[in-house]
Amino acid sequence: MSSSQDAPVVGFMTVTLPREKVDLAREANRCAVESLAACGLNVVSPNDVVVDFDTLMAELRRIEDNAADCLLLLIGTWTNTTWIVTAFERARVPGAVWSVPDPATFSLTGAGIIHGSLDEMGIQHLFIYGSPDDEETRRKILVFARAAKAATRARGTRCALIGGRVAGMYTTMPDFSQVRRSFGVEIEHVDQYRIIREAESVSAKKVGETVSKARAIHNNVLATDSELERAVRLYHALKKVLDEDGFKLACVKCAGEVLDHYGSYCLPISLCNDEGYVVACEADVNAALTMQTMNFITGQPSLFADVNHIDLKENVLRLVNCGSMPMSYARTKQDVDLGRQYQYMGEQRGVTTLFCCDAGEMTLSRLSRRSGRYRMVITHGQSLHEDKSRFAEARDMWPHAFIRLESDARALVPNIFSNHFHATRGNIVSELEMYCDLMGIEAITV
Repeated sequence: MSSSQDAPVVGFMTVTLPREKVDLAREANRCAVESLAACGLNVVSPNDVVVDFDTLMAELRRIEDNAADCLLLLIGTWTNTTWIVTAFERARVPGAVWSVPDPATFSLTGAGIIHGSLDEMGIQHLFIYGSPDDEETRRKILVFARAAKAATRARGTRCALIGGRVAGMYTTMPDFSQVRRSFGVEIEHVDQYRIIREAESVSAKKVGETVSKARAIHNNVLATDSELERAVRLYHALKKVLDEDGFKLACVKCAGEVLDHYGSYCLPISLCNDEGYVVACEADVNAALTMQTMNFITGQPSLFADVNHIDLKENVLRLVNCGSMPMSYARTKQDVDLGRQYQYMGEQRGVTTLFCCDAGEMTLSRLSRRSGRYRMVITHGQSLHEDKSRFAEARDMWPHAFIRLESDARALVPNIFSNHFHATRGNIVSELEMYCDLMGIEAITV
């Protein structure tokens, strides 16, 4: 097994028959294993090609024991279709059939009947045709592996719903049974009163150390001492509850009870997202699911933000957030001010992160439902670093992202199905489209 930290784990086998040209299958297998490892993938594979059903099943169990994210079977020659169909039936992860373009092997002949047979059985899979050293073939496998990782690793995760539904936000509260059935994610309620009790129990020493660290990092702290201290208490309380209950995924109501009586979660959520948790605001479960998907693909935090404005002349989407954007998206932490939450948001206000996202490539997405069926809007563009003086056009105390879209922004307008959108660095449009295909979700690429 080759190793690359947190890279997708690919269960790989080359399947052939003893009567066929096993030597050619072995050569294809050797090249494929080297190619997969060169892509940075973790590869779980046998030492030789598979030539019988019992070995295939044994290797399938070993792949499962190694927590593979996907199954990739290279059809080395003509082989037994029944074996492959059975393997895909038993595999609990997304699967792909791979054929190499060598006429001497009859690989495409064998793969063709397997591909068609899997379709006959209604078994979802990907069909790949290309040489191991072909760049486009490698890219397709890498996209598949990353998308499969997002689909596989979500299963069995638990999402802490801290608080309840924010009034009127239909798009934040899906059917919990459907989420479990479709994504494998269990949603569990955590009362906000528990967070407040934990916040009040954080030691003065711990609070003081965290406050001092924040003041040393951020050049401009506009929040009051008491607001900053309460934000720090919420941060430690939120982390403690997530860690004690084993949550890496959460969505927090905040607005209403806590904002009125304690302070906003903005700074705590920002810090937690930069520390490896996935936390969404406004009890938005669909946001949490979207952010987790992007996090599994990229290994980095993603943004939670409001769709604030589209400049149709400049083709620029403005995303604005009430203060919880992860600070890793700023140019530097010193570029981040700690602002004061607006009083109209809640009587106790709180601490907001205040910065403009740094320039660079970004992918945006959002899960939503139409009549109970999931869909994902996907788009792509370039983040623009703008001066903070522009923030006053919307909210001068909230963080911003300005993204010049590659596509015509007018096409995005009818596909805004929520007040929230999410973004991550880089171009993962292909991975998200593949993820949707694997999950049976409608992909709307703009």
